[in-house]
This record gives sequence, C-alpha cells and structure tokens, in this order.
Amino acid sequence: MTPTPADPAPCHEPDPRGAWARFAGDECDWELRDGPDEGSEDGRDGPGEGGGTLELSSLAISASAPVRGPVPPSCREHTCVYHGVSTSAGPLVLAVVPSLDSEMPSDVLLGFVHGDRLVFTSLWEDAGDPVQSDFTRVGPAHALAPFVCGEALALRVVERLDAAGAAIPEPLRAREGRLDPAAPSVPAGPVDVAECRAVELPVP
Repeated sequence: MTPTPADPAPCHEPDPRGAWARFAGDECDWELRDGPDEGSEDGRDGPGEGGGTLELSSLAISASAPVRGPVPPSCREHTCVYHGVSTSAGPLVLAVVPSLDSEMPSDVLLGFVHGDRLVFTSLWEDAGDPVQSDFTRVGPAHALAPFVCGEALALRVVERLDAAGAAIPEPLRAREGRLDPAAPSVPAGPVDVAECRAVELPVP
C-alpha cells in the first residue's frame, strides 16, 4: 500500500537570524523584523542592522504579504524593546522606549496594522509630567492602554501609578476611543465600555 503523503507544514520555520519579537498567532507565530534594506543581498538583515523599516509578518505559509512601517523616531535614537500579541482586532506590537536616567521607559508605543502598513502611536503622549519616586522619573500617573471593544481596537485611560489622586489630563482623556488608523492621535469615535476587554500586553 502506498503511504499517504503527510500534509505540508502550515508554517514557515522562524528566521535563524532572529527577530525583534516573535509571538503566537491563531495558526502560526508572528515575527517582527527589520524591513528591506538596500545594503543586504536579500533585502533583509538581522535585528539592529536594518534601514529604518520594520516588517511584521505571519509565519503561516498561506499568509498575505508582510506589513511594513518606519521605525519610530524614538526607537532610532535608543534601541526599543518589542513585544507582540495577536488579537481579534489584528496583531499588536508594543515598543518600550528606554530612558537614559531611569529604569522606567521614556515612552511606550503601540503598533497596529492599517492596510499594508504598520503604524505606531504613543500611549504616553499628552499624559502629563512624569511622576518622581525616590528622585527617579517613573513615567506619568496615567496612560492609554489598548482594548478590544467589539471588533474594534480602542484606547482607554488607565492609572499606571498611585499618584495621590492625580487628575487625568484632559488632552489624554480626549484621545480615548476607537483607534483611527489614519490619525491615531485622534479617536474615531466612542466605544461601548461593556464590550471592551483589555489586551494582555506587558505595558509598563
């Protein structure tokens, strides 16, 4: 009897050169890597050697083309730490920007997919002055955090630190709502809080 050929593996093997982040997807892992660079033979380099572009791709053989976007300016000045998670609203990337004078980051950025582009927006922008603890800056008392509300991705204000009842800055509160990929600093509309669930990301 002729043996039945095994089904082909549904996922590509991870790139041996490594990635900025690798995280689970519905079928196969996602990888965040440096994007195309004219200086490399195959248009791709290992982490830290790219030409200012990030590329997010699924390792699924049936996946569509990777999405790409520019490295956020703050991640060009200082090497960011990246995390990722797959949600019903699409894959998300967290970029933690290091600080030169504190163990806490200087900013936290959220990356999400818009068409064929990877777009980043700050979760700390408009959050007010950083809080001081033991003469160290530990970031703002409040920040935005990603939520999936129904089928939409949204940002909501959360309390990061117990700052003795510090008021939420109005410019930060004004950014709450559904994410508008075309203008991520401006909400696309309100969300039904009852339908919202927090995205599990290691947001500082």
